[in-house]
Amino acid sequence: MLKYIRTSWLHVVLVILAVFLDGGIAQQFAGVLFKLPMSASPYLSILVILMPILTGTTKQIGMRLIYIMAFLSGLLFDIFYVGIIGIATIGFPLTVWLATKIQRYVQTTMSWSMVTWFLSMCAFLFYDYFAFGIINLANSDLFSFVVFHLFPTIVLNLIFFIVLYSPLSYLYRVTKQPDISSYNTDQRDLNSGIPLRTRSRHY
Repeated sequence: MLKYIRTSWLHVVLVILAVFLDGGIAQQFAGVLFKLPMSASPYLSILVILMPILTGTTKQIGMRLIYIMAFLSGLLFDIFYVGIIGIATIGFPLTVWLATKIQRYVQTTMSWSMVTWFLSMCAFLFYDYFAFGIINLANSDLFSFVVFHLFPTIVLNLIFFIVLYSPLSYLYRVTKQPDISSYNTDQRDLNSGIPLRTRSRHY
């Protein structure tokens, strides 16, 4: 059944689902994730918006839709969780852009995908910290941010990555449609059958 589902449709559904799962996880486990002075924020949404890049299915979805979903998921993230429109709305597409640049130089394997995800995730968290600093809402110095927020957040989302990468990768790959442009249909192939004279009936 999954092979009849377009990868682009799958991506849209999973991105929206991931955004709301981030909020649900944060709310249900707030006592554990945000136990001062440490805080660990779930970012399933970033993992999902990067999955087409990490699994090599960008051609099936199209970079335009990937950026659109990154923008829309960031907007939803800002509206429901951040409270300031612009942080994730800009940050999520920037994270996609960075991941595409990194993935260009590495293989499409789980280990290398983890490297791409890790670098992109760290870049987003630093962007998030400095963006809040620009508007005077960052309430900790850089060292405290790295120790008490960036590190716990990376650990939490690394667990998500390890658990979810394989099933997500399977979904993206199983819905990937064959690239018919790669088929060779030149004249020689079309005429490679049995010559007409050998197929004529002899009476």
